[in-house]
Amino acid sequence: MAEDDAENAFFQAQAMNVGSMDDNNGAKDQDENASDSDDYDPSSTLQGQYPGPSEEPNSGENTSPDTPTSVSQPKPQTSLPQDADPSQQTGSAYPSQPPSRPESQTSTSVPASGTSVQPKTRTIGGFVVEDEDEDDTGDADYEPPAVLGVEDLNTIPSHPTPGNANEATSTPDVSFGEAAHESASAKNVPNSSLSSVPLAFKNDGSMNTDQNLYNSRTSLQPETAQGSAAVTPTPDSPSTVKGRLPHDRVGILEDRIQEDPRGDIPAWLELINEHRGRNRIDSARDVYERFLQVFPLSAEAWVAYATMESELNELFRLEQIFNRTLLTIPAVQLWTVYLDYVRRRNPLSTDTTGQARRIISSAYDLALQHIGMDKDSGSIWSDYIQFIRSGPGNVGGSGWQDQQKMDLLRKGYQRAICVPMQVVNTLWKEYDQFEMGLNKLTGRKFLQEQSPSYMTARSSYTELQNFTRDLIRTTFPRLPPVPGSDGDVEFLQQIEIWKRWISWEKGDPLVLREDDLAAYKTRVAYVYKQALMALRFLPEIWFEAADFCFLNDMETEGNDFLKNGIDANPESCLLAFKRADRLEITSESEQDPIKRGTKVREPYDRLLDSLYDLIAKARTRETQDVARLEETFKSNPDTPPVRNDDDDDDDDQREIKTKESVKNSQIEAVRNAHSIQIGILSKTVSFAWIALMRAMRRIQGKGKPGEIPGSRQVFADARKKGRITSDVYIASALIEYHCYKDPAATKIFERGAKLFPDDENFALEYLKHLIDINDVINARAVFEMTVRKLASNPDNVHKTKPIFAFLHEYESRYGDLVQVINLETRMRELFPDDPTLEQFAYRFATPNFDPTTFRPIISPSQTRPKTGYPGAQVTSRHGTPTSRPQDHSVTHSPKRPLEDFDDDISRPRKFVRGESPLKTTQRRQLDQQKRTQPTLQVPTSGSQYRSQGSPAPLPRDIVYLLSVIPAASTYTAGRFSADKMVDLIRRLDMPASISQIPLPQSARGLGTGQTTIGGQQFSGAYR
Repeated sequence: MAEDDAENAFFQAQAMNVGSMDDNNGAKDQDENASDSDDYDPSSTLQGQYPGPSEEPNSGENTSPDTPTSVSQPKPQTSLPQDADPSQQTGSAYPSQPPSRPESQTSTSVPASGTSVQPKTRTIGGFVVEDEDEDDTGDADYEPPAVLGVEDLNTIPSHPTPGNANEATSTPDVSFGEAAHESASAKNVPNSSLSSVPLAFKNDGSMNTDQNLYNSRTSLQPETAQGSAAVTPTPDSPSTVKGRLPHDRVGILEDRIQEDPRGDIPAWLELINEHRGRNRIDSARDVYERFLQVFPLSAEAWVAYATMESELNELFRLEQIFNRTLLTIPAVQLWTVYLDYVRRRNPLSTDTTGQARRIISSAYDLALQHIGMDKDSGSIWSDYIQFIRSGPGNVGGSGWQDQQKMDLLRKGYQRAICVPMQVVNTLWKEYDQFEMGLNKLTGRKFLQEQSPSYMTARSSYTELQNFTRDLIRTTFPRLPPVPGSDGDVEFLQQIEIWKRWISWEKGDPLVLREDDLAAYKTRVAYVYKQALMALRFLPEIWFEAADFCFLNDMETEGNDFLKNGIDANPESCLLAFKRADRLEITSESEQDPIKRGTKVREPYDRLLDSLYDLIAKARTRETQDVARLEETFKSNPDTPPVRNDDDDDDDDQREIKTKESVKNSQIEAVRNAHSIQIGILSKTVSFAWIALMRAMRRIQGKGKPGEIPGSRQVFADARKKGRITSDVYIASALIEYHCYKDPAATKIFERGAKLFPDDENFALEYLKHLIDINDVINARAVFEMTVRKLASNPDNVHKTKPIFAFLHEYESRYGDLVQVINLETRMRELFPDDPTLEQFAYRFATPNFDPTTFRPIISPSQTRPKTGYPGAQVTSRHGTPTSRPQDHSVTHSPKRPLEDFDDDISRPRKFVRGESPLKTTQRRQLDQQKRTQPTLQVPTSGSQYRSQGSPAPLPRDIVYLLSVIPAASTYTAGRFSADKMVDLIRRLDMPASISQIPLPQSARGLGTGQTTIGGQQFSGAYR
C-alpha cells in the first residue's frame, strides 16, 4: 500500500506540473466542442484547453484496485500516443463522448488471462455507478479469434466493448443523463456497420504512398466530379451557405468534402490528420468510416485505420476491421498487418502447448491462399519459410517432428518457387541447399521435378516487371480526368499498364489452364481486383471483370463485380445495362412477370436516380456560377478615369453599356457551358428510359391498365419524370408499330411533333414512319411544315438538309420527275455551295455503287503499262534516259551504298574476295522474293489470245537489265534479221519422214522399182 500511495502521489504531482498542457477537461469546453464541425468554432478552443489540477483526485478515486499494479510496470508511457497526458493513464473515456476530450487512452499493461478482475466503479456527475458485466472484462479477458475465417464474418459479438474496457473512467463534468444516454448508444451500435466507430490516418509511410497523384484538386466535369446521392444528399455547396474563418481548418475541409466527396481525396486525408493532431479519436473514426463508405477498397486507408487502433490498443475494433476487409480486399500490406497482429497475440516464447504455433501457421496458410500469388508477396513467403524453420525439430533428423518439419519446409518451398515474385531466385537457392543437404540423390530428383516451374516463374516475373515498371499500385482511386485536362495522359498510361497486365495473365504465361484451371481463373480475377483498387471509377474494367467471370462459370464473382461496380459508379449506363441483362437472363424461370419486371427494373431505377441527381447538381452549380459572376462585377467596379470638364456624358453611358455587355457575355458563356453538359445528361437519361422500355416490353409486353405495367407504363413514367429528349418518343412509337402494329404509333409521333418542332431527327423519323405505313400525303405535308418552320430561322437552315435528302431519295425512286426537279431547285437555293452534279447523281446512286461515275475501258490503249520503272531517273552513257530500280533487299544493308558511274573508265576494278557474312542472308531473301513473284506465261505464236487488260509487269531484274544494256545504234556490223529467218523457215517444205528425203542425181535409176514422190523418182531399194 505504501508503494501504491507513493505512485499516486507521483502521478498527481506530474499532472500538476503539466497541467498547462492538458487537453479539454472542463465542462465549459465540453459544451463548446461536443458538436460536430458544422457548429465548430476555432476561437473557443483556447478558452478551456488547460484543466486545473483539482480534477486529478477524481481520477484517483475512480481507479480500480488493480490499476496501481498495472501502473507499476516499467515504462508505462510506451503504449500511449505521443500527445497523451500521463495523468490520464489510469482512466479512459467512452468512445461516444465529445471528441474534444482525451479518448481511448490505452492501458499501460494487460493482466494475465487467468487473473480475476474486480468490479470497477466510476463517478458520473457525482454519483458512483458500477459498470455492467460486459464492461468489467478487460482486453486480457477477451480472447480474439485465432485465425480469421469465413465463419468469423458471421459470428461477431452482439455487444462490442466501448473503448478500452479494462480502464476506469473519470467524467466529473458530464451530467448523469447525458453520459448514460451516450453510454447506451455506444453499446447498442451494431458491430457489422460500425456507423459510429470511424478512425484516422497517421502521418506515416503507409499514408504517403503514391499521394503525389492527388496533391492537387483536378478540374473535372460536373457530372463526373460529384458523388452519388447517398454521399451528398444536398447539391448545395456548404461554402456558399456559410462563410468560414481562415483558421477554421475542420470546417473548411468538411465543406470541401461535402462539395466533392469522390474527387477531393486530399481533403479527406487532411481532415483525418487534423482530428488525429487534436487527439479527437472518435471524430477521426467518424471520418474514416465516411471515407471508407466512398472508397471501400482503399487498402491503404484500412491499413492506417487498423494501425491507429493497434496503437491505441483497441483490439476488438482492430479485429472488426479485419473481419470487414481481409476476405474482400486482397492487399499484401493489409494481410501483413493481420499477421503481425496474430503473432503479437500468440507469442511463441510462452507457447508450451503448441497452440500458438498452430494458430500462426493457420493464419499464414489463409494469407497465402488469398494473396500468395501477388508479385509483391515475397516478404510473406520468406517470413512463412522462416517461421517453419523456427519450429521444433531438426532438419535431417530421424524423429517424427524432424520428418514433419522437413515435409513442411519442402511443401512451402515448392509452393513459393512457382510464384513469379522478386524473391523467387533466393527461395530457389535456399530450396536447392535444403534438398542437397538432406540427400543428394533424392535432392536432384526433387530439383529436377520443380525446375520447370521455377524457370517459368522466373522468366514470367522478369517479363511482368518489365511492363509494370511504371505502374503506380495505389489504392486511392482517382476520377478519370477529362481529355485535355491536367493528368489525363498519366491516367491513360496507368490504364494501359493495367490492361497489359490483365491481358498478360489471360495469356496464361504460367501454363496453368490445362493443368490447374482453377488457379488460372483465380490469378486473372486477382489481377482484376488489384486493378479495380486503383481504377475504381472506370466502368469498363468492372464490365470486363464481370464478363470474364460469366464466361468461365464464376457466376457469384461476376455478380459481385457488377454490384460493386454499380456502387462505385451509380451513373454508369454500361454497368446498369449489364446488370439488368444478367437479371433478365437468370430470372427466366420466374413465372410472375410483375415480380420479374420489378427485379429487372432495379438497376435502371438506380441509374435514373443518379442521373437526375447529376442534372439537379448541374443546375444548382449553374445558378451558383452566375451568382458568383454577378457578385464579382458588383463588388469590383471599374474606377472611372479622370475626365475633363468638357467630356460628354455619352462616354459614361458607353462605358456602362460596355461593362454590362461584358458581364452578360460571360454569364451567357457560363450558361452555354452548363447547358451543353445538361443536354448530354438529358440524352443519357433518355436512352436509359429507352433501354428500360425495351426490357419491360420483353418481360411484360405493352402492358394492361391496372394489371401489368409494361412498356407503356415506362413511357408514361418517363414523361412524368421529365428531362427527356425526342428519342424516347421515337422509340416508344416504333415499338408500338413494329411489335404490335398499333395505330398509337402515329399518335405518339403527332404528340412529339408538337413538343419538338425544331428537332430535325424527330422530323426525319416521323417521315420514315409515314412512308412505311404508305401515308405519302401526310408525309409530304409534314415535310413542308417542318422545312418551312426550320428554314424561317437562318440558324436552323442546316437542319433541313437530311430531311431534303430523304425525301429527294424517295421521290427519285417512287415519285414524279417534276417533284424531283422542284426539290433540287429548292435545295440549290438553300444550299448553294453543294455541287449540282452530286444532287443529280444522287437520284441514281446507291450506297454501294454510283453508275454516273463509271468509266468503261473501250480500248487496250487505255491500259498500256508505264514504260519507266518507278524510281530515280538516271542518264546512261549513251544518252538514253533510263530508270534504275531500287533493290529493296539491300535497303537496310550495312554495306556502303551503290555508286553510279558514267563509263567503265571511272568504274573501279573489282577484286576477288571472300564472301561477306551477309551475302548468304541477302541471297536467301532475294531467292524468296523471286519465288513469291508470279511466273510470266508467254503465249505461243499460234495462240489467238490477246490480253485486254493491263499486262503483268516485267520482273525487276529484267527491267534493270534492259535499262543498262547498250542501245541498238551502237552495232555497226552485219545484223541478224530474225524476221527473215522465221519467214525462211516457214516457207521450207520439211519432209515428214526419212523416206521423203530426195536422193542425189547420181543415184537415180538404180534398182528395179521406182516410186514417184513429190514429182521425183526414187528407187525402191532405198525404201
